[in-house]
Formats: sequence, C-alpha cells, structure tokens
Amino acid sequence: MKKILSLLIAVILAGGLWWAMRPSGFDTGAPLVSQGVAIDLLQDLDTDNLSEGWVHRTFFTASAAEYQMTEEDGTVALRCATTNSASILARDTQISLEALPFLHWQWKVTKPIESDVDEASKEGDDHPVRLFLVFSNESGDRNAMEIIWSNKKYAPGGYKIIGDFYHYVANGLNENIGEWHSQTVDLRQIYSDIGGTGTPTLQVLGFFCDSDNTGAQSEGFFRDVRLSGTDG
Repeated sequence: MKKILSLLIAVILAGGLWWAMRPSGFDTGAPLVSQGVAIDLLQDLDTDNLSEGWVHRTFFTASAAEYQMTEEDGTVALRCATTNSASILARDTQISLEALPFLHWQWKVTKPIESDVDEASKEGDDHPVRLFLVFSNESGDRNAMEIIWSNKKYAPGGYKIIGDFYHYVANGLNENIGEWHSQTVDLRQIYSDIGGTGTPTLQVLGFFCDSDNTGAQSEGFFRDVRLSGTDG
C-alpha cells in the first residue's frame, strides 16, 4: 500500500511539474525577434502554406474562423471571417517593448456581430476583429489581454473586463463599419494597465475573430500591422 501511495504521489508531482512547465500553445520554436528595427507583422504571412513562426490555434468547442491573405481596396490585407466559429492566427514573438513599444495597425469591419446578447458577458463575448497579446517579464510571469472592436456597447479608450481578463477597446460601433481605421497603442501602457510588472516582452501577437458564443457571422480585415519605436 505504501509503495502504491508513493507511486501515486510521484505521478501527481510529475503531472504538476509538467503542467507548470508546459509550453505555450503558441510556441513554434521560431519566434520573431528584432534588433530595434521596426517590424511589419504581416510581411511574411502566407495563409495558404502557413509561414514559419505562425500557428493557427483552434478550439475543441468551435469550428475554425477563416483567415486569408487577400487584396482589399487595392492593398494586401488579412481577411478574417466567422460563421459561428472562432480561432486565433498568431505570430510567435520575442520582442522587447523597451525597443519597440508601439503597435500600429489598420482594420476594417464589413460584417459586424449582430446579436442581442450583452457583449459584456461571457455569453456575448464575440468580436469581428480583435488582437490577442501575451506578455512576459524577466521573472517569467505571463499576462494576456485583447484589443477589441466593440459591437454596440463600448466607446474607444476604455476596457471591457470579464472576470480578471482585460479587453482594451480601440474602436467599434456600427457607425464605423465599412471604413479603414488607423490605430496606435503604447503596449507598455497596456501592460501596466493590466497589472504587468517588470520589463515586458511581447511573446504572442494573434489575430482573433470569433462568433461562436452568439452564433453570428462576421467579416473584417487587417493591414499595415507594425511594431515600432515611435508613435507616428
């Protein structure tokens, strides 16, 4: 009995150690790094034959969203579309925010989420376009958050918080549908806002489009997604 108990304890401890040290679902072994030079995040993306360092993260509970590099309004853009679906197309990164703190992008929503479910609730937590970010610091602490396009409820500049998870509202609302909007955020400020400490590194930058909670459809586009050292 003692041997069985000791073996059971060893298995539990080993399982706990594996869980604590398990790799992120976004680790590719080929993170994007920088020597302080501005980076175009979409420059190397091939959605037909997924480029090295990229991963399409799907969920057991939902079919995958559609991600396709295409042409929109005469420029190259990433199209994101959902039909009661959700997934994250992400770039594995290792980028110090001391060198490249500013995230710039343009996005356009052509088909918004149409639902009466409150987007402040878990049941209504769908957005036609959003960015998923994971940060870490020198102590190994990790913080995740999202930058979202609000459906009906939130004006730009604030946060939607569900539980303890932060969503920064960069834009949204139906009056802004169908037009390109240029955005810039200081990721150091975002990191501080969500409770991050120490010196942050960007570990993941993902494009996240979903309509699986509301069962809706959506379509949106991203282009000119860059990290730089200046806010211009």
